[in-house]
Amino acid sequence: MRTLFVVLLAAGLAGCAAEVKKDDGMSPIRTYADTQNHLLVSFQGDPSITARPNWPRLTGAWRRALQQAASDADYQLSEQVGSLPSGAQAATLLVVEVQRLQQAGPAGGDLGDAVMRVDVRFADGPSGRLLGSRRYESESDEPESVQGQIKTISAEIINELTSAQRIAKREPLPAPPATSPEQEPAKAKPAPGPGQSLAGSEHLGKPVAVNDGREQQLQKLQRSNLPFDQYQTEYRRLTGQ
Repeated sequence: MRTLFVVLLAAGLAGCAAEVKKDDGMSPIRTYADTQNHLLVSFQGDPSITARPNWPRLTGAWRRALQQAASDADYQLSEQVGSLPSGAQAATLLVVEVQRLQQAGPAGGDLGDAVMRVDVRFADGPSGRLLGSRRYESESDEPESVQGQIKTISAEIINELTSAQRIAKREPLPAPPATSPEQEPAKAKPAPGPGQSLAGSEHLGKPVAVNDGREQQLQKLQRSNLPFDQYQTEYRRLTGQ
């Protein structure tokens, strides 16, 4: 996994930005064109972090930082709580998961200083299919401003989206071919006669079994949550393209 160092953000964040390092989990990130710059964010975390009294204050500050960075880049962002309803508007879902928040001491009125590790998953909002992931960590083992790290990571998340490749929405997998009225139903396979090899009669049914198995595999693939590249590769393998 490549480790990239995120430089300090320029003038707009002067005085409150912090250095973080970024691990590329999957590169490059690609988003669907029909999302039209609509973003959803969902905040998650290690249970030991989400149970803290300052968790709502942390997520509130992060939501505001993301909304500001998104607005500057002509994105519209709102928070998603719980699962997405069926028929929801097309959007790119950002799952911000705080895995580590080691604070130097009581946060007090602000968010204080801490060493952080955050995983961010970029997903297709309607389907939940993973489009990419990133990990952001504090540059140093010495606690730094939580507010500064939030602003730096938020700006980097939006930068990932603005530089992402836009791809057309995938077409749904083809449905199994319907049987036409002219087609006769498959005749039952005769039982092997005396002395006839069972292997020979099993061989007669293999093409149907293969076709049925492939349709089941395609349906299973359609329900999966594979990354886009893996999804395409698996689909081509199953369909022989």
